[in-house]
Amino acid sequence: MEILQYTADIQTSVTQFYNRLTADVPHCYAVKEEELATAIRGVTTGKADKKEGGLDSETAFVAMVNGAVQAFIHVGIGQIGDNREEDIGVIRFMGYERGARRVGQAVLEKAEDYLKTHDVSQIFAFSQDCRYRFYHFEHAYLSDALDQVQGLLGFNGYRRSEGEVFLDWEDYSVTPVPSSLPVTLSIDWKDGRGQLPNCTVRAFQDDKEVGECWSVSGGEFSSHPDAQNWFHTTWLGIEDEFQGQGLGRYLLQYELQEMHKVGYRHAAISTAWDNHRAFLFYSNCGYRVVDWTYEFVKNLSETPTHKW
Repeated sequence: MEILQYTADIQTSVTQFYNRLTADVPHCYAVKEEELATAIRGVTTGKADKKEGGLDSETAFVAMVNGAVQAFIHVGIGQIGDNREEDIGVIRFMGYERGARRVGQAVLEKAEDYLKTHDVSQIFAFSQDCRYRFYHFEHAYLSDALDQVQGLLGFNGYRRSEGEVFLDWEDYSVTPVPSSLPVTLSIDWKDGRGQLPNCTVRAFQDDKEVGECWSVSGGEFSSHPDAQNWFHTTWLGIEDEFQGQGLGRYLLQYELQEMHKVGYRHAAISTAWDNHRAFLFYSNCGYRVVDWTYEFVKNLSETPTHKW
């Protein structure tokens, strides 16, 4: 085994590894070399692309076994989430071939040693703020489909700190049922990265906005053709005094209907792992769970005891 610092000349091999590793992750589609190169740009140029989730002091390590990539980790220094005062270590992405856990262990230790030179007290793995744009849909952390990575992080003292559950509704069909509340709806379409537009539906009562629903094209995250048939509902919110009267369901159903009219065929939605109310609602609307994703954090003052 040889651990190398990432350089552009191994871009092809790293891209092939990434695509192989994420093939079974929901809403992860094969990426082109130039897409991955954009995400890793800060490693080679030293100039972080904040729009692409870039960090300060980025680096990446690649483990090669018999000339093939077996593991990859991309890290940096940043300030994420509610932590805006203290620099923390961040693992933007990590993966290793299933069954090659010693190789995964080696690159993780290499990355941690690098982050420790920056005197950080915590390391966050798969934070939403620093995700690769093409990795999963918005709000995703580390997927259950990469359970071997979750296992290795847990073994090394990382704990789950946040979570997001994803639900899909393939080939959906829906007829909106109006709310008992008298409301008027407005719909706003905006072009984005996808082949089909993004959509926002708002509900008004007496000219006051009382609810809204936002959905974005799967093309916002991936250029792959299969992603263009999907949209992800990223927000559904109803003012407190108007809840419990069917308005949320009506807004969501109306948006689903309008998205279908312009060409979308599949719908996805997500919510925080502990938002039981939203999870109950979505799972009874027609969506089905496809993935649980988690952010992990490690306090460097806590040293795990390894038992192989």
